[in-house]
Amino acid sequence: MKKVSLAICLGILLSQPCLANQDINSEFNETYRAYLAALENQQDTTELAQKAYQLGQKVYGENSDNTANLAINYANSLATYQHEKQYELYKTAYTILEKRHGEHSTEVYDALLGMAESTQSARKASAYLSDLISIAEQQKNDKLVADSKLSAARILALKNSGERYLTAKRYLEEADEYYKDNVPSNSLERIQADFLAAAFAQSRHDYDYAIERLNHVVKVFDDALSFDHKAELDAHSKLVHLYEKIGKSDEATKHCIAIAKMVPWKDNQEQEPLYRVHPKYPMSKAQLRQSGSVIMEFEVTPTGFVDNVAVLESKGGKAFEVEAIKAMKKWRYAPKFEDGHAVASTTQVQLDFKIN
Repeated sequence: MKKVSLAICLGILLSQPCLANQDINSEFNETYRAYLAALENQQDTTELAQKAYQLGQKVYGENSDNTANLAINYANSLATYQHEKQYELYKTAYTILEKRHGEHSTEVYDALLGMAESTQSARKASAYLSDLISIAEQQKNDKLVADSKLSAARILALKNSGERYLTAKRYLEEADEYYKDNVPSNSLERIQADFLAAAFAQSRHDYDYAIERLNHVVKVFDDALSFDHKAELDAHSKLVHLYEKIGKSDEATKHCIAIAKMVPWKDNQEQEPLYRVHPKYPMSKAQLRQSGSVIMEFEVTPTGFVDNVAVLESKGGKAFEVEAIKAMKKWRYAPKFEDGHAVASTTQVQLDFKIN
Protein backbone atom coordinates (compact mmCIF):
# COMPACT_ATOMS: atom_id res chain seq x y z
CA MET A 1 0.00 0.00 0.00
CA LYS A 2 1.34 3.43 -0.88
CA LYS A 3 2.17 5.65 2.03
CA VAL A 4 -0.08 8.50 3.12
CA SER A 5 1.85 11.71 3.50
CA LEU A 6 1.94 13.70 6.71
CA ALA A 7 0.24 16.43 4.77
CA ILE A 8 -2.90 14.37 4.33
CA CYS A 9 -2.84 12.88 7.82
CA LEU A 10 -2.80 16.32 9.38
CA GLY A 11 -5.24 17.86 6.97
CA ILE A 12 -2.82 20.55 5.84
CA LEU A 13 -5.17 22.00 3.24
CA LEU A 14 -6.28 24.66 5.62
CA SER A 15 -8.10 27.39 3.82
CA GLN A 16 -10.64 27.73 1.08
CA PRO A 17 -9.19 29.97 -1.64
CA CYS A 18 -10.96 33.07 -2.74
CA LEU A 19 -11.02 32.95 -6.52
CA ALA A 20 -12.91 34.61 -9.30
CA ASN A 21 -12.75 31.44 -11.31
CA GLN A 22 -15.27 29.30 -9.45
CA ASP A 23 -15.11 26.59 -12.13
CA ILE A 24 -11.49 25.81 -11.31
CA ASN A 25 -12.27 25.98 -7.61
CA SER A 26 -15.15 23.52 -7.96
CA GLU A 27 -13.15 21.17 -10.17
CA PHE A 28 -10.30 21.16 -7.65
CA ASN A 29 -12.63 20.41 -4.73
CA GLU A 30 -14.29 17.57 -6.63
CA THR A 31 -10.94 16.12 -7.68
CA TYR A 32 -9.47 16.37 -4.21
CA ARG A 33 -12.48 14.66 -2.63
CA ALA A 34 -12.19 11.86 -5.18
CA TYR A 35 -8.47 11.56 -4.39
CA LEU A 36 -9.17 11.22 -0.66
CA ALA A 37 -11.83 8.60 -1.32
CA ALA A 38 -9.48 6.58 -3.54
CA LEU A 39 -6.76 6.86 -0.90
CA GLU A 40 -9.08 5.60 1.82
CA ASN A 41 -10.19 2.67 -0.34
CA GLN A 42 -6.57 1.79 -1.21
CA GLN A 43 -7.17 2.40 -4.91
CA ASP A 44 -4.72 3.82 -7.44
CA THR A 45 -4.57 7.57 -6.79
CA THR A 46 -1.96 8.60 -9.37
CA GLU A 47 -4.22 10.34 -11.91
CA LEU A 48 -6.29 12.08 -9.25
CA ALA A 49 -3.21 13.20 -7.32
CA GLN A 50 -1.66 14.60 -10.49
CA LYS A 51 -4.83 16.45 -11.44
CA ALA A 52 -5.27 17.83 -7.91
CA TYR A 53 -1.68 19.09 -7.95
CA GLN A 54 -2.10 20.77 -11.34
CA LEU A 55 -5.40 22.40 -10.34
CA GLY A 56 -4.01 23.29 -6.93
CA GLN A 57 -1.26 25.34 -8.52
CA LYS A 58 -3.96 27.51 -10.12
CA VAL A 59 -6.11 27.60 -7.01
CA TYR A 60 -3.42 28.32 -4.40
CA GLY A 61 -0.54 29.67 -6.46
CA GLU A 62 2.87 28.22 -7.23
CA ASN A 63 4.45 28.92 -3.83
CA SER A 64 1.89 28.04 -1.17
CA ASP A 65 2.05 25.35 1.51
CA ASN A 66 -1.00 23.71 -0.03
CA THR A 67 0.68 23.43 -3.43
CA ALA A 68 3.76 21.92 -1.81
CA ASN A 69 1.68 19.33 0.03
CA LEU A 70 -0.22 18.49 -3.14
CA ALA A 71 3.15 17.88 -4.83
CA ILE A 72 4.07 15.49 -1.99
CA ASN A 73 0.76 13.66 -2.38
CA TYR A 74 1.37 13.28 -6.11
CA ALA A 75 4.91 12.01 -5.52
CA ASN A 76 3.64 9.50 -2.95
CA SER A 77 1.16 8.12 -5.45
CA LEU A 78 3.79 7.31 -8.08
CA ALA A 79 5.33 3.87 -8.43
CA THR A 80 8.83 3.55 -7.01
CA TYR A 81 10.37 3.00 -10.45
CA GLN A 82 9.36 6.59 -11.27
CA HIS A 83 11.98 7.80 -8.84
CA GLU A 84 13.17 10.70 -11.01
CA LYS A 85 9.67 12.19 -11.20
CA GLN A 86 9.16 11.54 -7.50
CA TYR A 87 12.40 13.32 -6.63
CA GLU A 88 11.47 16.31 -8.78
CA LEU A 89 8.13 16.68 -6.98
CA TYR A 90 9.60 16.27 -3.48
CA LYS A 91 12.30 18.78 -4.37
CA THR A 92 9.68 21.26 -5.57
CA ALA A 93 7.77 20.85 -2.32
CA TYR A 94 10.93 21.23 -0.24
CA THR A 95 11.95 24.41 -2.04
CA ILE A 96 8.57 25.98 -1.34
CA LEU A 97 8.39 24.92 2.30
CA GLU A 98 12.02 25.69 3.11
CA LYS A 99 11.65 29.22 1.76
CA ARG A 100 8.48 29.82 3.76
CA HIS A 101 9.38 28.07 7.03
CA GLY A 102 13.12 27.45 7.14
CA GLU A 103 15.34 24.44 6.53
CA HIS A 104 14.99 23.16 10.11
CA SER A 105 11.20 23.45 10.28
CA THR A 106 8.87 20.49 10.73
CA GLU A 107 7.08 21.57 7.57
CA VAL A 108 9.94 20.28 5.38
CA TYR A 109 10.04 16.86 7.10
CA ASP A 110 7.91 14.95 4.56
CA ALA A 111 9.70 16.48 1.58
CA LEU A 112 13.11 15.60 3.04
CA LEU A 113 12.04 12.03 3.66
CA GLY A 114 10.69 11.76 0.12
CA MET A 115 13.89 13.17 -1.40
CA ALA A 116 15.98 10.71 0.61
CA GLU A 117 13.89 7.76 -0.61
CA SER A 118 13.71 8.79 -4.27
CA THR A 119 17.24 10.02 -4.93
CA GLN A 120 19.62 7.56 -6.53
CA SER A 121 22.55 9.12 -4.70
CA ALA A 122 23.45 7.50 -1.37
CA ARG A 123 25.44 10.61 -0.49
CA LYS A 124 22.43 12.91 -0.96
CA ALA A 125 20.15 10.48 0.86
CA SER A 126 22.52 10.43 3.83
CA ALA A 127 22.59 14.23 3.98
CA TYR A 128 18.79 14.52 3.76
CA LEU A 129 18.34 11.91 6.48
CA SER A 130 20.80 13.65 8.77
CA ASP A 131 18.73 16.84 8.41
CA LEU A 132 15.58 14.81 9.04
CA ILE A 133 16.90 13.44 12.31
CA SER A 134 18.08 16.90 13.37
CA ILE A 135 14.56 18.27 12.87
CA ALA A 136 13.14 15.46 15.00
CA GLU A 137 15.73 16.07 17.73
CA GLN A 138 14.91 19.77 17.83
CA GLN A 139 11.30 18.87 18.57
CA LYS A 140 12.49 17.01 21.71
CA ASN A 141 10.25 14.14 20.66
CA ASP A 142 12.07 10.87 21.37
CA LYS A 143 9.51 8.78 19.49
CA LEU A 144 9.86 10.93 16.36
CA VAL A 145 13.63 10.69 16.63
CA ALA A 146 13.45 6.88 16.80
CA ASP A 147 11.02 6.75 13.87
CA SER A 148 13.32 9.01 11.85
CA LYS A 149 16.34 6.84 12.59
CA LEU A 150 14.46 3.68 11.63
CA SER A 151 13.47 5.30 8.32
CA ALA A 152 17.06 6.43 7.80
CA ALA A 153 18.42 2.92 8.44
CA ARG A 154 15.92 1.38 6.02
CA ILE A 155 16.59 3.89 3.25
CA LEU A 156 20.39 3.72 3.52
CA ALA A 157 20.23 -0.07 3.52
CA LEU A 158 18.20 -0.03 0.31
CA LYS A 159 20.74 2.27 -1.34
CA ASN A 160 23.30 -0.55 -1.07
CA SER A 161 25.90 1.96 0.02
CA GLY A 162 28.72 0.02 1.65
CA GLU A 163 30.42 3.06 3.10
CA ARG A 164 27.23 4.05 4.93
CA TYR A 165 26.49 0.59 6.30
CA LEU A 166 27.80 1.45 9.77
CA THR A 167 25.76 4.65 9.89
CA ALA A 168 22.60 2.76 8.95
CA LYS A 169 23.39 0.05 11.50
CA ARG A 170 23.89 2.66 14.24
CA TYR A 171 20.59 4.37 13.39
CA LEU A 172 18.80 1.02 13.58
CA GLU A 173 20.36 0.07 16.91
CA GLU A 174 19.43 3.43 18.46
CA ALA A 175 15.85 3.23 17.21
CA ASP A 176 15.59 -0.41 18.27
CA GLU A 177 16.78 0.40 21.80
CA TYR A 178 14.10 3.09 22.16
CA TYR A 179 11.33 0.83 20.85
CA LYS A 180 12.23 -2.04 23.18
CA ASP A 181 11.98 0.27 26.19
CA ASN A 182 9.02 2.42 25.18
CA VAL A 183 6.57 0.78 22.76
CA PRO A 184 4.53 -2.47 22.96
CA SER A 185 6.05 -5.60 21.46
CA ASN A 186 3.17 -5.87 18.98
CA SER A 187 3.54 -2.31 17.66
CA LEU A 188 4.22 -1.67 13.99
CA GLU A 189 7.51 -0.02 14.88
CA ARG A 190 8.78 -3.09 16.73
CA ILE A 191 7.82 -5.36 13.83
CA GLN A 192 9.54 -3.07 11.30
CA ALA A 193 12.65 -2.96 13.48
CA ASP A 194 12.63 -6.76 13.74
CA PHE A 195 12.57 -7.18 9.96
CA LEU A 196 15.31 -4.64 9.40
CA ALA A 197 17.49 -6.04 12.18
CA ALA A 198 17.05 -9.51 10.66
CA ALA A 199 18.07 -8.21 7.23
CA PHE A 200 21.20 -6.58 8.65
CA ALA A 201 22.07 -9.76 10.55
CA GLN A 202 21.57 -11.92 7.46
CA SER A 203 23.84 -9.64 5.41
CA ARG A 204 26.68 -10.36 7.83
CA HIS A 205 25.77 -14.09 7.98
CA ASP A 206 24.57 -13.90 11.58
CA TYR A 207 21.70 -16.26 10.81
CA ASP A 208 20.96 -17.12 14.44
CA TYR A 209 20.23 -13.49 15.33
CA ALA A 210 18.17 -12.99 12.17
CA ILE A 211 16.12 -16.04 13.14
CA GLU A 212 15.66 -14.69 16.67
CA ARG A 213 14.24 -11.39 15.39
CA LEU A 214 11.91 -13.02 12.86
CA ASN A 215 10.65 -15.48 15.44
CA HIS A 216 9.69 -12.47 17.55
CA VAL A 217 7.48 -11.28 14.68
CA VAL A 218 5.81 -14.69 14.45
CA LYS A 219 5.30 -14.79 18.23
CA VAL A 220 3.70 -11.35 18.22
CA PHE A 221 1.09 -12.52 15.74
CA ASP A 222 0.56 -15.83 17.52
CA ASP A 223 0.18 -14.23 20.95
CA ALA A 224 -1.28 -10.79 20.43
CA LEU A 225 -3.01 -10.54 17.06
CA SER A 226 -5.99 -12.56 15.93
CA PHE A 227 -5.58 -12.17 12.17
CA ASP A 228 -3.12 -13.25 9.51
CA HIS A 229 -1.00 -10.50 8.08
CA LYS A 230 1.48 -10.13 5.23
CA ALA A 231 4.21 -9.39 7.78
CA GLU A 232 3.61 -12.77 9.39
CA LEU A 233 3.74 -14.51 6.03
CA ASP A 234 6.99 -12.72 5.20
CA ALA A 235 8.49 -13.72 8.55
CA HIS A 236 7.57 -17.39 8.05
CA SER A 237 8.95 -17.34 4.51
CA LYS A 238 12.25 -15.80 5.58
CA LEU A 239 12.53 -18.28 8.43
CA VAL A 240 12.17 -21.20 6.00
CA HIS A 241 15.10 -19.80 4.03
CA LEU A 242 17.26 -19.12 7.09
CA TYR A 243 16.65 -22.48 8.76
CA GLU A 244 17.55 -24.26 5.53
CA LYS A 245 20.70 -22.14 5.27
CA ILE A 246 21.88 -23.49 8.62
CA GLY A 247 20.71 -27.04 7.98
CA LYS A 248 17.70 -27.09 10.32
CA SER A 249 15.12 -28.54 7.94
CA ASP A 250 12.80 -29.68 10.73
CA GLU A 251 12.47 -26.11 11.96
CA ALA A 252 11.91 -24.92 8.39
CA THR A 253 9.10 -27.46 8.05
CA LYS A 254 7.12 -25.82 10.85
CA HIS A 255 7.09 -22.56 8.94
CA CYS A 256 6.26 -24.23 5.61
CA ILE A 257 3.16 -25.69 7.24
CA ALA A 258 2.29 -22.40 8.96
CA ILE A 259 2.30 -20.63 5.58
CA ALA A 260 0.12 -23.33 4.05
CA LYS A 261 -2.43 -22.89 6.85
CA MET A 262 -2.53 -19.14 6.34
CA VAL A 263 -2.92 -19.05 2.57
CA PRO A 264 -6.14 -20.54 1.16
CA TRP A 265 -5.47 -23.14 -1.53
CA LYS A 266 -6.81 -22.26 -4.96
CA ASP A 267 -7.58 -24.73 -7.72
CA ASN A 268 -4.88 -24.95 -10.40
CA GLN A 269 -2.55 -22.63 -8.50
CA GLU A 270 1.16 -22.99 -9.04
CA GLN A 271 3.12 -23.65 -5.89
CA GLU A 272 5.88 -21.10 -5.30
CA PRO A 273 9.09 -22.31 -3.63
CA LEU A 274 9.95 -20.86 -0.23
CA TYR A 275 13.57 -21.92 -0.49
CA ARG A 276 15.59 -22.50 -3.64
CA VAL A 277 19.02 -23.84 -4.41
CA HIS A 278 20.42 -22.83 -7.78
CA PRO A 279 21.66 -25.77 -9.83
CA LYS A 280 25.36 -25.99 -10.62
CA TYR A 281 26.24 -25.32 -14.23
CA PRO A 282 27.83 -28.49 -15.61
CA MET A 283 31.50 -27.72 -16.22
CA SER A 284 31.56 -29.61 -19.52
CA LYS A 285 28.65 -27.50 -20.81
CA ALA A 286 30.08 -24.24 -19.49
CA GLN A 287 33.39 -24.84 -21.25
CA LEU A 288 31.55 -25.31 -24.53
CA ARG A 289 29.24 -22.35 -23.74
CA GLN A 290 26.21 -24.59 -24.20
CA SER A 291 22.78 -23.65 -22.83
CA GLY A 292 19.98 -25.96 -21.80
CA SER A 293 16.69 -26.35 -19.95
CA VAL A 294 14.92 -28.99 -17.89
CA ILE A 295 11.18 -29.33 -17.19
CA MET A 296 10.44 -31.50 -14.15
CA GLU A 297 7.36 -32.81 -12.42
CA PHE A 298 7.60 -33.65 -8.74
CA GLU A 299 5.66 -34.19 -5.55
CA VAL A 300 5.47 -31.67 -2.73
CA THR A 301 5.14 -33.75 0.43
CA PRO A 302 2.83 -32.84 3.35
CA THR A 303 5.89 -31.39 5.08
CA GLY A 304 6.91 -29.25 2.11
CA PHE A 305 9.82 -31.34 0.81
CA VAL A 306 10.36 -32.24 -2.86
CA ASP A 307 10.10 -35.92 -3.74
CA ASN A 308 9.72 -38.20 -6.77
CA VAL A 309 11.30 -35.83 -9.28
CA ALA A 310 10.77 -36.84 -12.91
CA VAL A 311 12.15 -35.15 -16.03
CA LEU A 312 9.38 -34.40 -18.51
CA GLU A 313 11.47 -32.63 -21.12
CA SER A 314 15.00 -31.33 -21.44
CA LYS A 315 17.32 -29.63 -23.91
CA GLY A 316 21.08 -29.73 -23.94
CA GLY A 317 21.89 -33.13 -22.57
CA LYS A 318 21.86 -35.39 -19.54
CA ALA A 319 24.29 -33.27 -17.51
CA PHE A 320 21.69 -30.53 -17.17
CA GLU A 321 19.11 -33.05 -15.96
CA VAL A 322 21.43 -34.39 -13.27
CA GLU A 323 22.20 -30.96 -11.82
CA ALA A 324 18.57 -29.82 -12.05
CA ILE A 325 17.35 -32.83 -10.07
CA LYS A 326 20.06 -32.36 -7.43
CA ALA A 327 19.00 -28.76 -6.90
CA MET A 328 15.27 -29.50 -6.88
CA LYS A 329 15.60 -32.05 -4.07
CA LYS A 330 16.78 -29.22 -1.79
CA TRP A 331 13.86 -26.88 -2.49
CA ARG A 332 11.09 -26.29 0.07
CA TYR A 333 7.42 -25.48 -0.47
CA ALA A 334 4.32 -24.75 1.55
CA PRO A 335 2.26 -27.97 1.25
CA LYS A 336 -1.26 -28.16 -0.10
CA PHE A 337 -4.00 -28.21 2.55
CA GLU A 338 -7.30 -30.06 2.16
CA ASP A 339 -9.97 -30.18 4.88
CA GLY A 340 -7.52 -28.72 7.37
CA HIS A 341 -4.77 -31.26 6.70
CA ALA A 342 -1.53 -31.09 4.74
CA VAL A 343 -1.52 -33.45 1.75
CA ALA A 344 0.88 -34.34 -1.04
CA SER A 345 0.51 -32.50 -4.33
CA THR A 346 2.12 -32.57 -7.77
CA THR A 347 3.57 -29.57 -9.55
CA GLN A 348 6.06 -28.70 -12.29
CA VAL A 349 8.94 -26.32 -12.77
CA GLN A 350 11.36 -25.40 -15.56
CA LEU A 351 15.01 -24.60 -14.87
CA ASP A 352 16.98 -22.80 -17.57
CA PHE A 353 20.75 -22.92 -17.93
CA LYS A 354 22.13 -19.96 -19.88
CA ILE A 355 25.59 -18.61 -20.55
CA ASN A 356 25.68 -14.80 -20.30
